[in-house]
Amino acid sequence: MIRTFRGRLIVLFATLAGGALIISLVAVWLATNNQSERTVNRELEVSERVFGELMAVRGEQLLQAAEVLTNDFGFREAVASGDEDTIISALVNHGQRINTDLMVLQSPSGAEIAATHDLELLPPLSILTEEMNTSVLVFADDTMYQLVTAPVQSPDLIAWATLGFAIDDELATNLRELTNADITLVDMGANRLIASSLESSLQSSLAPLIGLGMEPWLAWLEEHGLAAHWLELDTTQLSYVSEREIFLIFSADREAAAAEFNVLRQQYIGIGLATLLMALVFAGITARRINQPLAQLSDAAEQLKRGDYQSPIRLAREDEFGHLGEVFDGMRVAISKREEQIVHQAEYDLLTDLPNRSLLSRRLTERLSNGGLGVMVLINIARFRELNDRLGQRIGDQILQLVATRLQQQLTDAWWLARLAGDEFIMVTENIRDDNWRQFVVKLMDQLQQPFNLGGSRYLLHFRAGVVRFPDDGDSFDTLVRRLQMCAAQAKQQKLPMLAYREGMDEDYLHRLRILQALPDAVDKQELQLHFQPKLNVASGEVIGAEALIRWRHPEFGIIRPDEFIPLAEQTGEIHRITQWVCIAALDQLQMWHEAGLPFMVAINLSAIDLQQDDLSAFIRGLIEQRGLKPESVTLEVTESAIMADIEQAIERLTELRSSGMRISIDDYGTGYASLAQLKRLPVDELKLDRSFIRELDHNQADQTIVRSTLALARDMQLTTVAEGVEDEASWRRLQELGCQTMQGFYFSRPLTATEFEQWTRRYQQGLAHET
Repeated sequence: MIRTFRGRLIVLFATLAGGALIISLVAVWLATNNQSERTVNRELEVSERVFGELMAVRGEQLLQAAEVLTNDFGFREAVASGDEDTIISALVNHGQRINTDLMVLQSPSGAEIAATHDLELLPPLSILTEEMNTSVLVFADDTMYQLVTAPVQSPDLIAWATLGFAIDDELATNLRELTNADITLVDMGANRLIASSLESSLQSSLAPLIGLGMEPWLAWLEEHGLAAHWLELDTTQLSYVSEREIFLIFSADREAAAAEFNVLRQQYIGIGLATLLMALVFAGITARRINQPLAQLSDAAEQLKRGDYQSPIRLAREDEFGHLGEVFDGMRVAISKREEQIVHQAEYDLLTDLPNRSLLSRRLTERLSNGGLGVMVLINIARFRELNDRLGQRIGDQILQLVATRLQQQLTDAWWLARLAGDEFIMVTENIRDDNWRQFVVKLMDQLQQPFNLGGSRYLLHFRAGVVRFPDDGDSFDTLVRRLQMCAAQAKQQKLPMLAYREGMDEDYLHRLRILQALPDAVDKQELQLHFQPKLNVASGEVIGAEALIRWRHPEFGIIRPDEFIPLAEQTGEIHRITQWVCIAALDQLQMWHEAGLPFMVAINLSAIDLQQDDLSAFIRGLIEQRGLKPESVTLEVTESAIMADIEQAIERLTELRSSGMRISIDDYGTGYASLAQLKRLPVDELKLDRSFIRELDHNQADQTIVRSTLALARDMQLTTVAEGVEDEASWRRLQELGCQTMQGFYFSRPLTATEFEQWTRRYQQGLAHET
């Protein structure tokens, strides 16, 4: 087997040249064979036409000779007078002049006057005269003749003169000189040759095959290298008067026709061999010139394969190989840069250019395997998904870049930063000899609360952080990240800026996961209940209604608080079904109270996710109309933070609800981020002060100031007010002094079932009446 490139190149050149020559030789061979065959067939077709024309000319000559004879005055006188000697002498002389082989003179009735052949061998006079002025082929005495018959008139018809030429080997041979093809006439009925221009040996070998069919004939033609056309005589334009089956065969020698083509083939073979020899010499020279630079390039490729991108590739040539060397060198540089770029992209975030999860995992795993100690802090942006959906991904990406830049600017050398995914960033430090890291993180969180400037706009973001210590809180990267995300999620739920991992949080996480799995069945299995907390008039203390509060009594987990399952329901979308159930149950109960003569109102809580439902207003309005309730007896409470999640959509949805006659209340007012300008735009009827301002109202001056200013603002905006979280009489009396209208709290009653609420109302009203 040839292993060297040079040897394979020589073999390749030789194979290509030889293959091309062989293919072209085969093509030439086939083309010349086909052309030779077409030439022979063409010559035979021409021979057929020439033969027909020659026979027609001979017929015309016979006719002219017959007319000369019949127009001769002496001959007509002799025929008219019946002078037999003169007739015979004229016929003989005239026949010798034109070399006729057959002459017959008959009376108009067909009686023989003079003849060279027996009249019984010729067709009847009636048939001969039918073909007057044309020649016909007939048999006489087993010889074929070409005859013409002309009338002898003086002036009336006195005789018929018939003249003919014999069709024999001599005629066939003469015609061969003119047609360039051998001519053979075969009598198939008598199984004999009538006439042929073939050599006597060929005639001898052909004669026994007559009457045996076509296959022996074809074999005979193939054996003697002949090409032939044959046709029945009665299918030609020649007039033929006989019942015998006569075939006319035109044949030609194939070898003679292909002689010039054979010379062409021999010349082409000689040229091909010379070309092949020159190709081999050229291949050897070319292979040597190509092999040297290729060997150098091969060595260079081996260097690249080994990862050596430093050694330059240079070929001292100015041809294509020199250019190829330059390209190889450019490729070396490009591969080196691309490999660095690929490594960078594999380990660094494309958006922020911070280390990504992969690099973070590798570095932390190395530190854990080396017994390193440290702290990991995960920071994410609160409600970033909503921000990204509202402003678009491009703005969201730019905000992430600004956050990454600020984090990098604030971090010291003791920390290194990575982007985990989405809006999650992780900081790692191993400098934990004291608690300075904790102070640093608190300070960093304060810095992150400062607005971010982008495109002339200021964005105020809120962050949550989770903290773990390694290896105390986990000995693997995945465990630490999972617990970091858990801490950040719980910090969000508890509205804390930062939360560190502690023992038992995994169990809490699993508990929430089980709650999440059980949520879809809560409505279907009727595990949900409504409790009602009384709402009272601050001035009179009378019960005016209740706030509907949901409870979940699970057969395995027991009572599940709303603050446990409502956030999970909002995440999974189950909140829509829960809200619908609450609305139906609360309005059913309100209908029963009204039918019992209790003119209460009911307050129902809506979540931020509920405000995204286009059919919310139509759904609640339909429930109210079905039960014959007054819309103003229903108050819908929405937290300030839920409104601020998407204020434009909130305004649109709350406007629809308020236009239906229902009252709108802002729950937990004072704990969100609504500005007075935004409050002015909101379609609300009521402000509900958060319990954090009411719990210490009697003795906390700051709370009193906040409540007083809020109540004054509500009065000026013609809004009613509700204080929740009233836990002592002193707070009640203080609310009376400040002018609040409605209150609720544990001082009066905890949330009760509907039956308990009715019993408590009766007892409370009786006690109130007794006091008055």
